[in-house]
Amino acid sequence: MRVALFFDGKNFYSGWREAARGRRIDFVKLAEWLVEKAKGTSLWGAYYYTAIDENGLTLNDAQNKLSGFLDMLETQPGFFVHTFKRKIGSLSCQSCSAENRYFVEKEVDTSMVAHMVRLAATDSYDVLILMSGDADYAPAIDAVRALGKQAYIASWGGAGVSKRIRNVAFDHIDMLNGISQFEREANEDDLYADYLDADEFTTEIEVITGDESMDAFLAELEQAQSKFSGGYVGLGYFLTRWRSTHLDTTPDVRRRVLDKLLAEGFVETYNAPDGALAIRVSDHLEHEV
Repeated sequence: MRVALFFDGKNFYSGWREAARGRRIDFVKLAEWLVEKAKGTSLWGAYYYTAIDENGLTLNDAQNKLSGFLDMLETQPGFFVHTFKRKIGSLSCQSCSAENRYFVEKEVDTSMVAHMVRLAATDSYDVLILMSGDADYAPAIDAVRALGKQAYIASWGGAGVSKRIRNVAFDHIDMLNGISQFEREANEDDLYADYLDADEFTTEIEVITGDESMDAFLAELEQAQSKFSGGYVGLGYFLTRWRSTHLDTTPDVRRRVLDKLLAEGFVETYNAPDGALAIRVSDHLEHEV
């Protein structure tokens, strides 16, 4: 059976950094492992979708290395990279006048969904593996299955995988279970291992600092808790997929704010009924409010 891989670059990288600690990957071996897990016989294509800065990839050293990583990925057999522009928006706090700058990404999700469904409709593949646990992709998974294709989702562990998309997918593949088979070691002759250092992908961006950033994070977390049944908010989901005009969209920035809130006791983690790691505003803080 022919297998097509689709990578939501932002989601894939965030999980890679958080759960896999940015361990270097041989992407050809990763593709082979995924094909085998889905009981496929061949790779039809691996499509990596991501957004880049509107002004190009020369803003800083991190962006240059990201450019190198994407160039490297495009040279791997069967891999195709699709990039879309992202711009920087800004939001001023009405009470303190502090400016929060954030990324706005367009076209990535919709273009990838259109590509997935189009290839399924033209019978280009038999099995789809989507590297994302975002609930927004659930309708696309449904559409692919309606066209007679199997559809898997793959992620780094269970964090960030929504119940909705898990229910519509044929099965879930945990890439952490196979990392020993596709991990690569860095060496002096490795032409692109440096690009796979997770610390190099963080884009510098101005954000609200100090108490304002913590207050904004707590307000958004309370909103998320009120939105979801039982108040369950997945840690990975909130860091990577929770949409807000008040928080930076960069997972690393959100993680730094969260770490501070955890250290000061304003936020706590817990295991949800499905075993995933979740976060919530601490009980004592809610009572004070």
